[in-house]
Amino acid sequence: MATDILNTEMNSGLVYDKEEKTTRADVIDKIKFAGECVMTVNFNKKVDHEHIKSVVDSADKKTDLKKLSKEIINGKEVEMTCYLMKTENNLGRSLVMDLNAPHGKNFRQIDHRTVNSVIFKGMKYIVK
Repeated sequence: MATDILNTEMNSGLVYDKEEKTTRADVIDKIKFAGECVMTVNFNKKVDHEHIKSVVDSADKKTDLKKLSKEIINGKEVEMTCYLMKTENNLGRSLVMDLNAPHGKNFRQIDHRTVNSVIFKGMKYIVK
């Protein structure tokens, strides 16, 4: 393999040199135009019964109710190393292939409204 291909095309989705705070729209554009580059996306999962139960069970009498309710509403924070398969603009989601999931069970959807950050081509883009 040629060294120029290694330098320009081989990017890790886990390693970054710089961080940049930007708008959600810019972060989503980075995801939509990622092509086959590997990226790491940090987002909040859909809220389910197990998540609510674990948050409520972990709370005690001194827990701030405002903080507790925000934790329940946002859902569990997840980080996934993946690459883009398809973007569905009408639904506001991207179909990605999770590189850490078992083969055959590795297609996932990312809701654009819940994205917190993305590591892409040596740069970490964080939603303001």
